[in-house]
Amino acid sequence: MAVDPRNQKADALLKILQQHQGGQLKIFIGAAPGVGKTCAMLNAAREYMQQGASVKIGLIETHGRAETQRLLEGFDILPRREISYHDQQLSEFDLDAALAAKPQLILVDELAHTNIPGSRHKRRYQDIAELLEAGIDVYTTMNVQHIASLNDLVLQISGVRVKETVPDQFIDRAQQLVFVDLAPNHLLDRLAQGQVYLGDYAEQAIQQFFQLETLTALREMAMKRVIGHVDDQLKNEQEAKARSNDYLIQDKVLVLISNRRDHEHLIRIGRQMAEKRHTPWIVVWVDTGKIHNQLEQKRLQSAFALAKELGAETDTLRGPSSIQTILPYISEHRINTVLVGAGTKRRLQPWRKPLYQQLINSGLPIEVSVWQASKRQHKYVTEAAPSLAFGQKMGYLFGSLLVAVASAVALALSSWLQSGNLVLVYVLAVVFCGLKYGARPAIFTALLSFLSFNFFLTDPYYTFFVNKNDDIATLLFLFVIGVVCGPAASRIRQQFLLLKEANRYTELQRDFAQQLTVINQADELCLTLAGQLQQALDCPAHVVVFEHHQQQISPRLGQPLQSLDQAMVDWCYAHNQMAGRFSDTLNASDWTAFPIQADNKSIAVLLLKFAKEQQVFTEQDNNLIRTFVQQMVNVWQRIHLNNELEASTRKAEMEQLRSALLASVSHDLRSPLSAMMGSAESLKVLDKQLSAQDRVDLLETIIHESRRLDRYIENLLDMTRLGHGTLKLERDWVPVADIIGSAKLRLKYLFPDIEVDYQEQKNLPLLYAHAALLEQGIFNILENAAKYSPIDEPVIITANQDGRLCRIEIEDHGPGIAEELQEKVFDMFYVVADGDSKRHNTGMGLAICRGMIAAHGGKVKADTARSGSGSRFIIELPLPDPQDIPVRG
Repeated sequence: MAVDPRNQKADALLKILQQHQGGQLKIFIGAAPGVGKTCAMLNAAREYMQQGASVKIGLIETHGRAETQRLLEGFDILPRREISYHDQQLSEFDLDAALAAKPQLILVDELAHTNIPGSRHKRRYQDIAELLEAGIDVYTTMNVQHIASLNDLVLQISGVRVKETVPDQFIDRAQQLVFVDLAPNHLLDRLAQGQVYLGDYAEQAIQQFFQLETLTALREMAMKRVIGHVDDQLKNEQEAKARSNDYLIQDKVLVLISNRRDHEHLIRIGRQMAEKRHTPWIVVWVDTGKIHNQLEQKRLQSAFALAKELGAETDTLRGPSSIQTILPYISEHRINTVLVGAGTKRRLQPWRKPLYQQLINSGLPIEVSVWQASKRQHKYVTEAAPSLAFGQKMGYLFGSLLVAVASAVALALSSWLQSGNLVLVYVLAVVFCGLKYGARPAIFTALLSFLSFNFFLTDPYYTFFVNKNDDIATLLFLFVIGVVCGPAASRIRQQFLLLKEANRYTELQRDFAQQLTVINQADELCLTLAGQLQQALDCPAHVVVFEHHQQQISPRLGQPLQSLDQAMVDWCYAHNQMAGRFSDTLNASDWTAFPIQADNKSIAVLLLKFAKEQQVFTEQDNNLIRTFVQQMVNVWQRIHLNNELEASTRKAEMEQLRSALLASVSHDLRSPLSAMMGSAESLKVLDKQLSAQDRVDLLETIIHESRRLDRYIENLLDMTRLGHGTLKLERDWVPVADIIGSAKLRLKYLFPDIEVDYQEQKNLPLLYAHAALLEQGIFNILENAAKYSPIDEPVIITANQDGRLCRIEIEDHGPGIAEELQEKVFDMFYVVADGDSKRHNTGMGLAICRGMIAAHGGKVKADTARSGSGSRFIIELPLPDPQDIPVRG
């Protein structure tokens, strides 16, 4: 597949942009200690300071050298942070002080240094990464043997395994690598003069790195590394300016590792191959369902951590065997090159081909690179690995016990059954051992069964001699079927374990997805995620949500977080990276924090407290957590979008309400004001010409229109409160008759000629409601009925109990409401008859009524009157149990 020039240019521009984001990093690199890296760094910083820049020294290790100490004069040196460790006071680089000072440039020596336990980060390069993110330029130093991908090559050259390494990805982000060089013979002279190390350190250095051939090789490695960095920068610049016209095939390198061997050297070689070929690379492990001891889990975790540090993608596959699982993966991902270890010969299964040979014979168009570890690497692995896993020891012991039981059973049945049938007892023991403990204990059980059957059940008895040909055939049959059935049972067991784990993983995802479908609140979402992970991982789980510079923990903790734990949570949220236990940041905490991100921004932090006896954070747990978190983020985004949509809809409704309100006010509020002003003006101008009755009529007009205006304003205020959700319910126990009676009195005052007939069921339960609001809602319906009812026809009110509902019906004998309009009359500003020429009505009364009834959890609807003419309004209010009512204190 040819590389798209546009994509190539975009990738180059992205790399250049990433390099120029934040602070600028310059690394002074050398072949060995003593070549002058620190002095070169101090001289470069002094030149920068003479240009007017703010420069501070965060940490410089002089190692007792007088010339280095003299170069520190004139610089502002930050004090170190004191840390208590094992009853000793040790000093370390103070990252917080450097961030607070925020100079333009800071000098931090020894990039590969491991921080003292109790520091924020495990490694010093992580401190420097935080300085760069804060926009501070950094000068630092390192030796070439500390580059992670060169670790195995350094071991071969020097015989020393360097424990402190820096990921290549971090070195790649540097804007400049400065090669500080000194000829090896001159460096050896400096060491002899005591200008590099003092005392015993000098003797130790001579035995390790300070040999002429070793220094020459390290010098060459450093040169190549710096030249390669310059070439990469030049290539990025050319591609960014579209000057490169080369069209290359994009390869992919796959590194296949095992948890039963130390394959970190394979990962480092894979990094070098991918770097030289400028191709992406993937590190893959195949889980075949075998039981893994703690050492194997740690080895796998360490390998994946190294792969991520060096910039690789990582993946875990599950299948019955490595070759059957990896071949479809290679085809699907279009892998061109596979890097695999040579492995070891299978003495018990000599017919099985090594994995690399199976890959070559697969017929796929791939390059298979096989790496045979050196003797030093083999020695390193052997020292780290135990002689025999505890599980295998138990398997051999269990197999021996099964053979003893099978022998006893066979001896007891030997008088009834022939020897050919007794073989099946031993076969059953072999199969059972294979199912429980795997292939090797099963083969051991088959061999032991062969010997036991020969000793106890073949003539001559209690010897290992055989006289009959039939017995020889039976023994051979027993051995062959045992050797075949044992590994077969082991494979069945592995597939069963894989299937069981996959089913558990699927069921957890399915249950979580089902719970997420009905969640509409962020608080409930956090509680669900925490509960599901607590059940899946069997450890306490909490979600920390940051809102308005405050944090809320769901579910709540029994006690507040300690200062170290709180700092871990804050750092995880601020930097979108895992922190705490099983990480390199604030790993002294008992908690582990995972960022929850949406749109590349932290929205919360997941807190997990794994059991103290758990020493390894497995890749399976990591995948499960990432899957759950991603599902949670999807639902969070849905809730967030729904809230935004509701807010937009509410805003649109409020705008519509405002427009309709202005249109209504312009007419309906002006009419009573005009009537009041006209009556008042008549009283003033025609004072002496008016009779007593005329005066009374004008005053009644003023009073009537003012009350009408008061009702309009009250309706407007009620609608405003309902629209903004500020209408509060002050509930209390109240009889239905009291609410109806109060509404009738108000109606009688406005419509003295209207008759109201109220009928109530006996022993009607009390309502737990806001009496004034409920009365207002019922009054609005009564007022509507009074406007349209004939004067000689009564308005009928009935109240009764219908199950757990209180049912109130208000019926009039007016013109009625058409069926297609029975729902619309509850819409705001909708009226059946508009204008002062017919009925004074703003169309808000019934809308307010529905809002107030709904606030009590009830419903209201319009229907046709039972008598055939007129309308009937039905109100249904819930009747709660007394024990469900909260007691107000």
